Amino acid sequence: MSEQKPSVNPTVGCTANTLPAIPDDWAALGAATGYDPKLARDLRIFAVGPSGEGKTTFINSIPDNLILDFDGGANASPGSIATRIPVPDYERLEAIIAKLLADAKANCRHWHRVTFDTVDEDVSLTKKQLEREKQVDDITEFGSLGHGYNLILGRLWSKVRDLEEAGYTWAFVGHLKTKTEVNPVTKKEETKLREATYPCVAKKILTRSDFKITIYKMLQTTDVVEKKNIPGRGIISVKTGTAQKDVYFLDTMTTDARDCKSRGVPTMPRKIEIPLVGGWAEFEKQYNAAVEVARK
Repeated sequence: MSEQKPSVNPTVGCTANTLPAIPDDWAALGAATGYDPKLARDLRIFAVGPSGEGKTTFINSIPDNLILDFDGGANASPGSIATRIPVPDYERLEAIIAKLLADAKANCRHWHRVTFDTVDEDVSLTKKQLEREKQVDDITEFGSLGHGYNLILGRLWSKVRDLEEAGYTWAFVGHLKTKTEVNPVTKKEETKLREATYPCVAKKILTRSDFKITIYKMLQTTDVVEKKNIPGRGIISVKTGTAQKDVYFLDTMTTDARDCKSRGVPTMPRKIEIPLVGGWAEFEKQYNAAVEVARK
């Protein structure tokens, strides 16, 4: 009688510097291997900056994008290729979200991204709605231990979660404001730029975003040069004056803790010059280049 060999569990074969083959039944459950970051079009973005510095113009340059225009300024962006829809009140917001979810359920999504412009006004509408429901003058003073702020955050984020589950990605636009704080180490006052919305809302968006980016412009001075024919010297370039123009930048490293991006996305250049029109195309180009570097 031959001796029966003990059964051996199957393994996923892999040698050094090669990727293992994933069994089909596990691949069907989502098992994967290798470096596979998100496509740029799928990134969740938190775009912030001072008022009038180009945030909405940048967001308007993203294709396949529906902007929920709380501020009423998305129509004034040059080179816009996004779709915009005004959100004058909370009832309109509810109707828009319901329509987006209904489209997704019917497998008829018209846009891939939904952008909230701005989160400050979104919070304001949500705050007023909760005050009507709870019949209070200020929902932030409702309950104790920040319960009112949690109600605002919960109501706002439930819509974002529903959109994510329906297959949409998202972006938030937020204003920055100056705030004076006391440094706990030096005990001296320091003036810093902070998100204008409530800290709990900003933190939630930040932790769920793939990138937090700051958009701003700087006034750049350049020399004006003309070609002139100088006797005895021929045609030479001569400085005739100076000219000034706004140059737009996108900063992908906006916090001391480096929590401006999520895990799984490549390291980007901190400061990227972008054109006023078509800023997203430049960001996508830089992102894809960073992905290729990470792959190698």
